[in-house]
Amino acid sequence: MIPVKDNKFLFRDEKTNAIVNCSDYEYEKYIKIKTEKLKEIEKTKELENDVNKLKTDIEEIKELLKQVIYKEV
Repeated sequence: MIPVKDNKFLFRDEKTNAIVNCSDYEYEKYIKIKTEKLKEIEKTKELENDVNKLKTDIEEIKELLKQVIYKEV
């Protein structure tokens, strides 16, 4: 690995020519951000499922109300 000029945590891989960050702090920061994003996505999915269930429940209630109204008429 070849050190990148003016940066003690960045290195260039000789085989792939890729820049590699070897900072534990940056890695932990990345993992924390990734975990928070995954939690946010999961929460959004749960909310979407809740909204869809509420829509279904409301449709069922509407149908039941229609049945009650038409039976009384």
